[in-house]
Amino acid sequence: MKKNILLCLMAIFSLTAFAQTEPNRLIVLEKSSAHKAFMVDRIDNVFFATVEGRVAADVTFKDYKSGPTGDTLWVAVKKTPECKSYKIACIPQSVSSKITTDDIAATYFERTNQTMMQDDFTNAQMTGFDQPFKDNTPYTIITIGFDKYGVACNMSKAEFTTPKKPLVGNPKVTGEIVEATSTTVKAKFTANTDAKGYAVCIFVEGKAKEQFEQFGSMMGLSNMGDMIKQWGVKCTDEYTHEWTGLQPDTKYEIYVQAWDSEETYADMVVIPVTTKKLGGTGVAKVNIEIKEFEKSGDSYYQRVIYTPNSECSLHRDIIIEKNAYDKPEMGEEGVKKLLKEDHEKDPYWNQYGVDNATWNATPSTTYYACSLAKNANDEWGPLEKVEFTTPAGEADSKVAPTRIVQGTSKGVTQMPLIKVGKKQSAFQMIQK
Repeated sequence: MKKNILLCLMAIFSLTAFAQTEPNRLIVLEKSSAHKAFMVDRIDNVFFATVEGRVAADVTFKDYKSGPTGDTLWVAVKKTPECKSYKIACIPQSVSSKITTDDIAATYFERTNQTMMQDDFTNAQMTGFDQPFKDNTPYTIITIGFDKYGVACNMSKAEFTTPKKPLVGNPKVTGEIVEATSTTVKAKFTANTDAKGYAVCIFVEGKAKEQFEQFGSMMGLSNMGDMIKQWGVKCTDEYTHEWTGLQPDTKYEIYVQAWDSEETYADMVVIPVTTKKLGGTGVAKVNIEIKEFEKSGDSYYQRVIYTPNSECSLHRDIIIEKNAYDKPEMGEEGVKKLLKEDHEKDPYWNQYGVDNATWNATPSTTYYACSLAKNANDEWGPLEKVEFTTPAGEADSKVAPTRIVQGTSKGVTQMPLIKVGKKQSAFQMIQK
């Protein structure tokens, strides 16, 4: 197979005289969907080669020091027999945790433009970093090895954590819960005179670390303290804050991050709190009102209001085409089963008050608006269902009945995997 591909490529390259009518670009598509392109008339030949074994520059962390002239790392680097050169960088672990494969590592180094190195080191000093290291923060020294053809192959990692920086004084913040309702939490915070400032932020129990791991590298956050300071409410002295729109009967954690006069972080304080349960012990029901059917741009939407009674602790709402509802495998039991399923990552699945929902919908189509609610004892009430038919509209406008998120007209764009800051090729490696 490879011989046939090679013969075909050579045949194309030999026809340079017909560059105006024949393909004049060679495109190589990688499994990551990235591609590399070459002008055909600049290529002499194409061939396949084999490189045996791992191609990497194995790195070992030795030591770290911070002083008046900047940060210094001591590292050892040993190339494998097939590794002819390598690139090296030191990055926060919030970034390196996203570099999980050799392909991702190759892409990272291609984007960040580090200097190519050839020498092995047993105890080299790395100095001259573009940005100072943050204290008490995990970092990763990462390398990518290149073979004799200049192909980026295998990565190597060595991890370490910078030491805590001595604090100026003893910055401290105490916090107390003033009031917790089913959807709100009010807390009072008091800082001592050594705290230049502090920030407070609330998360569902156990979600803070998950949020940092998901968004830290994208937003250039090196540690949890950075996230709380950037995302939270910034305060000084004594301050009372109330969070609203929370989920009933849910465990939360309030993170408090204080810093001293030199902006050095003190130890994080975490205050647990649980919101109260909503609803009563009676039958949970929801009243459904069918509102306007309108056109917005190229799409049609149907507004439906779902109003729970006082017994409801939560309710879940959908619209479904009558044709789909009437299928034997669906029906009332199928819809109830669907609505009883948990979807933690859908922020609109659990509704706790009046749900003023807007749905994509198709003209001239019969739907059921459905809702299922449960009470404070987690007992599900009856399925509430209202039939309605949308007015006529333009032809060929059929859409799936999905909820339109308020304030948006488009889907969510995926954020880049790794945030790339300044290039880190300014450092020096000197054998000591």
